[in-house]
Amino acid sequence: MLTVGVRNLKDQLSRYLELVQNGERVLVTQHNKIIAEITVPQDDVVINESPERRMLRKLAAEGRAVLAERFETTAKTPKVENIDYMAILNEVRSDRFQ
Repeated sequence: MLTVGVRNLKDQLSRYLELVQNGERVLVTQHNKIIAEITVPQDDVVINESPERRMLRKLAAEGRAVLAERFETTAKTPKVENIDYMAILNEVRSDRFQ
């Protein structure tokens, strides 16, 4: 386990991230007080995952639930052809120049 100050971490971030990638834990300090820890994420960590979704994934891993599969939408995207955006903008702004 390594300890590094915020300033040194900023100056040598790539070096410390490489150490973390190789399994090292890095404690970040500010004014001799630990404010953060950098480690390799656990396998089951998903960014911005809700607690409900995390629980469902756990239940699915235990075989107690089945996660729904997502399908691509079948809705058709409307086609927009040759819109004269400048004409629309000029029309909206026309009252400003009178």
